[in-house]
Amino acid sequence: DSSTPPNPSRLHMGFPMATPTGYPASQPGPQRPPPPSREVPVDVLPLPVFRLRDVPMEPREGACKDLRWRHYTGSVQLHWNLPSGWEGVQESDFEVRVSESEIFVRCLKGPRRSEVLGAISGRLKQEVNPKACWFAIEKDVTDLKCQQRHLTVDLAKKFPGKPWTDKYIFHDQSELFNRQSFAWTPEQAKQQESDASCLVTLQPGRRADVKDPFITSRGWLCSELEQGQSREHLYFRIILDQKKLDEALEKVPYFRLFGADTSARHFKLFIRGDESSPIMMGELGGQVLPDHTELELTRVTREVEGHRIKGTMETLPCLDVTLTKSPTSLGAWEFPINSDEQVLNKPQGDLEDFQVQQLKREPSPDRSDWTPDDWADEQKEKADAAFKEGVFRDAVVYYTRALKHTPRNERLLSNRSAAYSKISKFQLALE
Repeated sequence: DSSTPPNPSRLHMGFPMATPTGYPASQPGPQRPPPPSREVPVDVLPLPVFRLRDVPMEPREGACKDLRWRHYTGSVQLHWNLPSGWEGVQESDFEVRVSESEIFVRCLKGPRRSEVLGAISGRLKQEVNPKACWFAIEKDVTDLKCQQRHLTVDLAKKFPGKPWTDKYIFHDQSELFNRQSFAWTPEQAKQQESDASCLVTLQPGRRADVKDPFITSRGWLCSELEQGQSREHLYFRIILDQKKLDEALEKVPYFRLFGADTSARHFKLFIRGDESSPIMMGELGGQVLPDHTELELTRVTREVEGHRIKGTMETLPCLDVTLTKSPTSLGAWEFPINSDEQVLNKPQGDLEDFQVQQLKREPSPDRSDWTPDDWADEQKEKADAAFKEGVFRDAVVYYTRALKHTPRNERLLSNRSAAYSKISKFQLALE
């Protein structure tokens, strides 16, 4: 990422936070072609949402003619754009049948009625778990006018964690049309019956989040949130409690623990099974490319803040989230995400509902003529309120934000020092 270093900060979003510190820059990943420009129409809401329920795995994506796929730790998602003339076709009009090694897709209505759709049908090179697969018709997140739809088929891997490294996921698809259906012998007829019985007919619709079992809550698992940004990306790092993480991973594999919903302007991160109490949820400070959202469960080694012995290090588990800025929103943002604590502390629905609710909110005041003192005063009011309520960690964050606008303000420095003292960060209070 040939961009400026991340802008370090931490903030409170629904669970106890630590004080501001530097956000480590991510290791550079494989170079990818520049993303396409997507201008978001200002009057279009709700915007299409990209739903991530797995951890991406290399190779991250692939394509063959009209078919695109994304590669995850536990599944591979196929995406086939519905062509012109298919506007009235619904999920219930499709028949999708899957065995461990094959997939057959037919549309029972429309221009190609009852025809096997060759682009998304064939013999797979890797095995899948048919009973865990699903399909749905969804809006294409790359089409911000919400007109293009695609057929999504989620193929659950038989062996999660095993990468599908082949360039193509199907064997020669011409085999699909060269087969003979006539059984010459009783043995062949028996084999055909056996093959047919292995095919599972999928029910239409994406698996609902409410079906996920409750594993843990954000208050137990999440302890801190760090955020940063570069010219091209947003970075969020959620520090996790090791004991609670170990308990959660005894119940579900790591790639089924978290979920993320992203539109061009809004973002929601949550623990699966506890989606109504998101870890993060709010309006972004600019526009992003939803389908470039990435999650990674990893570990971070850092210096212990406020420790009496400088250089004392700790290693903690964390969830790293990366969002890619739209080409129309490159550069430094005033804020990565605007998240309302009152919203986070109330049960929340899906991101589409949240976007609609944002339309009903009163517009923000005009800040075009604000001076640095005005910006600082706004943050100081929040800091003073948090201090009075005894939420000293939040007070530190807001005083720090105010000092970015007026770094020599003695009252702000004094107030932040007092807040540090209240949480026993005496070294930081002196500094």
